[in-house]
Amino acid sequence: MTTLLDESVRQIVKQRFSDMKNPVTLRVFSTKGHCLFCNEMISLMTEVASLSDKIELDICDCEASHPKAKEYGIERHPAIVIEGDKDYGVRFFGVPAGKEFTTLVESIMLVANRDAILSPQAHEMLKSIKQKVNLKVFVTLECPYCPAMVLRAHKLAIANDFITAEMIEASQFAQLASVFDIFGVPNTIINDGKGNVEGLVPEEMLLQAILESFKH
Repeated sequence: MTTLLDESVRQIVKQRFSDMKNPVTLRVFSTKGHCLFCNEMISLMTEVASLSDKIELDICDCEASHPKAKEYGIERHPAIVIEGDKDYGVRFFGVPAGKEFTTLVESIMLVANRDAILSPQAHEMLKSIKQKVNLKVFVTLECPYCPAMVLRAHKLAIANDFITAEMIEASQFAQLASVFDIFGVPNTIINDGKGNVEGLVPEEMLLQAILESFKH
């Protein structure tokens, strides 16, 4: 069997997953025939899931109209939902390879351990968020600052049930990136354009931008 991860990476990830406190499910959404990166996504997630007996893999080969895709709000492919005892709103759109592979591993750990690891100030600010928030963090696989920004968005989603946070690989979803005029990454779009944050910023600054977006 051809593997995407070399043995040294497999061992490092396996060791990291040994600290998982709770099981997680990787829900992969793909479509046959017209999804450029779906096969790569399925291969990578199959390999990742094999590295821990606490990871279950669920593959839905389904269009956006499918009930399960609707349930998780999946309108584009390939996609991953990382689910624990509930849906924490953690999403990846596009294959999380390159520098984003670390983001995938750490997001799995965040969901498995149910701990967002936020500052007291961020936790306090999160109490003000009582309406739906969608964060789209546009990245490229070579960007050195993108993984940290995606993880910060994912932490907010884990800590607050109203927040959904998506990593979106800009080159794999170039049309969507153009809709939001994405020229540099990371770029975080709040509620489809009601606000945005460019670059890598602290969680508190992202939360402030979310609260400001409610005024629009």
